[in-house]
Amino acid sequence: MAINSDHDFAVELGSILKHRREMLYVTQGELAEASGFHRSYIADVERGVRNLAVRNLRRICEALDIPVSVVFKQLEVSMANKKTDQKKQRKMPDKNI
Repeated sequence: MAINSDHDFAVELGSILKHRREMLYVTQGELAEASGFHRSYIADVERGVRNLAVRNLRRICEALDIPVSVVFKQLEVSMANKKTDQKKQRKMPDKNI
């Protein structure tokens, strides 16, 4: 499975947003209220099962007091690291041979 699939992208984005929310000690319900979404929508975003529209990402980022550009930069770095890790795993010889 390619690490840069749409699903991987959504999961990683959700993970970044969840990490930010948790750093601020904000519940999903509080974030939902601050951003104007339902708590289940926030939960879906954090699990990567929602295809997040840019305008909705902006609203969530505003509620989390983080620029969208910073979230995208974190996403870019995280996805690059995962891709590098995946390449390293492919190159490692099987120790069971």
